[in-house]
Amino acid sequence: MGGAFQYLNPGTIHWGEGSVSALDAELSRAGVKRVFLITTGSIARNPAVLAPVEAVVGARLVGKTAAIGQHAPVREVARAAHEVREAKADALLSVGGGSPIDAAKAVAWSLAAGVDLAQPDALSKARSVRLTGKAVLPHFAVPTTLSVAELSGSAGFSAEGTKEKVGVAAQELVPKAAFYDATLAVYTPLDLWLSTGIRAVDHAVETVLAPGEHPLPDAAALEGLRLLSRGLRAVKEKPPDRAARTDCQVGAWLSYLLPGPAAKGLSHTLGKRIGSTHGIPHGVTSCLLLPHVMRFFITRRPEPLQRIAAVLGAVPATPEAAAAAVQLLIAELGLPQHIATYGLRREDLVEAVGPVAGPGCSQEELLGIMEAAY
Repeated sequence: MGGAFQYLNPGTIHWGEGSVSALDAELSRAGVKRVFLITTGSIARNPAVLAPVEAVVGARLVGKTAAIGQHAPVREVARAAHEVREAKADALLSVGGGSPIDAAKAVAWSLAAGVDLAQPDALSKARSVRLTGKAVLPHFAVPTTLSVAELSGSAGFSAEGTKEKVGVAAQELVPKAAFYDATLAVYTPLDLWLSTGIRAVDHAVETVLAPGEHPLPDAAALEGLRLLSRGLRAVKEKPPDRAARTDCQVGAWLSYLLPGPAAKGLSHTLGKRIGSTHGIPHGVTSCLLLPHVMRFFITRRPEPLQRIAAVLGAVPATPEAAAAAVQLLIAELGLPQHIATYGLRREDLVEAVGPVAGPGCSQEELLGIMEAAY
């Protein structure tokens, strides 16, 4: 046993009720004078969420956009980058779920790299761009879902026309600080909260299943699973429960100490193939696929699955019980479980798995996972 571990999460995490008040000190510490806020229409229409954040920012706020839609369409991201440049902002603040958080990271990348993401050749240019030594706008994130986009330096957005999820990544894009404030999170619609909670469960499972040795992320992910299992059920029972929302937020944070391998796990990879192209939120793709991906690994990764089963309270803690426990959680939360609900045809499943197939996973095996979820 051996290896190396590098922290890839934000340097500062604030959590608990009222923790967004610490944003003032973080902005002052970073010497920020001009903040541009990136959010969504639903957040902007809810003063109970946005007003407390804007109050902390105060006179530093020099502009904002609420135009970021699901899966962060590239044209909306490019327009936001233009507005940030015009406002002469020296920092970005995102409020909301994965789409505005990813949009803020993509804006920071676009401005630092000098690449307009709306241009057809933007992604080909991105492959040769390195942000080392470039001025990258600091980004502060106030997440209101459990997608944990705030914990990594990768930014996904949907391409023009095809709607496929593409993106950029760099360590310089990791937010400077994240704020898990349950007083804001209680306003997140219940289904969105719960489905992104299963996304966090997916992160934890794919961390433990990831190849190699990673003792700290594994320990954190297993504790994250315990908190998520308890917290999501409690929120389902009583949505205004702030303590339960905090359990979920801390569980989601602990699920993602290994961002790269977790995000490249099989459930995530297959989910991205059907998510943005068919208008399925990424949290929902985890609900649809994760238990079936876990079954795929029963003979391939039995020991990690046994550890997952044990922390989820399964007796006996078998690999099969791990998948069953996750599927039971999804069912108890009343979340979607069938791809067919979203109108996909078998041809769509074949098209989705083609680019993912390789030596470790044949097209037939991947199609089997998709058909089991159908």
